[in-house]
Amino acid sequence: MLKPCGFHFPSMTLGYASDPTPSPENFHRHLHDTYEILYVVGGRGRYIIEGNTYAMRSGTLILVSPYTYHSVEIDPGVPYARFIINFSPSAMPEIAKIMEDFDLCEGGLFYTAASLSPSLSSVFEKLEVLAALPKSHHATYAQLILSEILILLSTADTTKAEENEALGARVIKYLNTHIEKDMSLDKIAGHFFVSKYYLCRAFKRHNGISIHGYLTQKRVMYAKQLMESGETASGAAYRVGFGDYSAFYRACLKVTGHSPLTIQKKGDCADE
Repeated sequence: MLKPCGFHFPSMTLGYASDPTPSPENFHRHLHDTYEILYVVGGRGRYIIEGNTYAMRSGTLILVSPYTYHSVEIDPGVPYARFIINFSPSAMPEIAKIMEDFDLCEGGLFYTAASLSPSLSSVFEKLEVLAALPKSHHATYAQLILSEILILLSTADTTKAEENEALGARVIKYLNTHIEKDMSLDKIAGHFFVSKYYLCRAFKRHNGISIHGYLTQKRVMYAKQLMESGETASGAAYRVGFGDYSAFYRACLKVTGHSPLTIQKKGDCADE
């Protein structure tokens, strides 16, 4: 098996790592401004992409869009080994063209081991060849490896979020669609035919935040956008679903660090 390694280029990083006793504390939910490919050679756990959950097993792979929250919940009892590639197509025209074939509207794609080409693992293992090449050839060969991987993925079957969607992920979609309306726990639980207790537990387990916390942050940021576009503070509060201006004022201070009127004035100044 390939030894642990890593390569860093202006538009791409790629590498291989293994851990016989992976610690869950080392895996954090995060996002970045690049695409990410994570291919699991060995291990067990779950991938989480914006609240959508997929079973992580040996031979599975995820392709994640930029600015998408994602993480791995690892089983510490199973040795973990993976290849990972982060890349930005902006400086690589050939890669950018290949990326046009992917439907990433859900923030990411999940591939089961059975859906992937048997030759995919051998492409990742070409990192061993890369390590043996002169450094002057590294960037070119790394791009060839990425191109081959993406071409194989573009012809593979994927499991999208709709086919393997947790309650927590479906609730997020519902909240975002109805962000301006009254969203009481009773109403949300009734819509999904579950108890409020089960709803709250499932949502926080899959999304790492309470329903109230999620709604508050989303509504405040939506109101901020409205105020920066010229809407009044009270008008923005009403439009995003805050029935009580004082509650909106406190939430705005907590989330943005600024009062609604301060944000509104900044928006007014930008229009002058």
